[in-house]
Amino acid sequence: MEIPIELKQIIAFTKRDFYSWTTYKTVVITQIINVFIGVFSWGVTATYVNKPVSQMYGTGTNYISFLIVGIAIGNLIMPLVQGVHSQLNPWTIETILMTGVSTPVFVIGNVMWTYIFSIITFIPYLLIGIYVFHVSLNANIASVIVAFAISAAILVGLAMISTGLMIVTKSMDPITWIINVLSNIFAGVSFPVIYLDTIFLPGISTISWFFPQTWVYHLCRLAMLTNPSLSNPQVLVEFLKGSVFAVILLPLGYKVFRWGVARSKREGTLGWY
Repeated sequence: MEIPIELKQIIAFTKRDFYSWTTYKTVVITQIINVFIGVFSWGVTATYVNKPVSQMYGTGTNYISFLIVGIAIGNLIMPLVQGVHSQLNPWTIETILMTGVSTPVFVIGNVMWTYIFSIITFIPYLLIGIYVFHVSLNANIASVIVAFAISAAILVGLAMISTGLMIVTKSMDPITWIINVLSNIFAGVSFPVIYLDTIFLPGISTISWFFPQTWVYHLCRLAMLTNPSLSNPQVLVEFLKGSVFAVILLPLGYKVFRWGVARSKREGTLGWY
């Protein structure tokens, strides 16, 4: 059976980026050194402030384990979002449409090596975290897969909304920018969101649950730290809440992106930047 042309194109893009990366030996060496320095820097810092985070993720869950899930999100989900931003924007969209390669193939092909490299660089974080800094993960594989799928849908949807608006405005998208800035505080990236009730006002953490990024971090940590079963009604409710954001944002992002391209074509500004 012959390999589909779309898969051949993705493989060709991936090979191109891999060969380009290995051509620059100094870059390869410095990136590998940065990974290991980053691992130990992260581990020492996390160990220094290590505290239980049992309020949200059960007894026995420490801060360093809480953080490594955030790193997993950064390495396994964020490259997809960054690929949408870097490959679909006012500076590249006209070129993509002229290549004859479908947009999904172009984006996946151009982000594939970056994604593979991100997975590879996550392995030292995981191994050194477990064997040196005593990271303790308690993952349910089915829940992890579902959590990552929901998270990817949420973040890719937001990225496509931002891209669609940028194609029209040719500048920064203020809507998703505001959401992303506020999510640095409210999404629980580096601390449990309920800690906001302690440092600000009681009940202020409620705001966090209206940010889609909160559900990205919450569902992934729930899946990787508490061994949750999707047959548990309480767990299922949490996943359904996060799914609401995914179901809304992914198709909305696609529509906004298509609208942005169509409007730019109509106005003759597709190649402007």
